[in-house]
Amino acid sequence: MANSDHDQFERLSRRERQVLSALMRGETARDISRQSFVSLPTVRSQIRSILVKLGVSSQLGAVVLAYRSGWNGERGTGSPDEPDRLAVGM
Repeated sequence: MANSDHDQFERLSRRERQVLSALMRGETARDISRQSFVSLPTVRSQIRSILVKLGVSSQLGAVVLAYRSGWNGERGTGSPDEPDRLAVGM
C-alpha cells in the first residue's frame, strides 16, 4: 500500500477501522450494532465519519477504496497476531 493510502486509513479511529473491517466482510450497520452492543444511530454516525475521512460518498465506495488500496482491515493496524474484535471489551 502506498504511503498516502496508508495515511488515509491511519486517520480512522480504532473503532472506525473495526467498523470498516466489518463492512468489508459484508456486515450491515444493524449487524455491527448488534455485535458491538451500540445503538444503530451510533454505528451510522461512525460510518458517516469513515466516509468523510476517506473522501467517499458511500459504504461501497469505502469498501472498494480499502480493497484497492490493499488495506487488509483492522488487523493491518496492529500486531499480526491481534484478533479481529468487534465486541464488548475493546
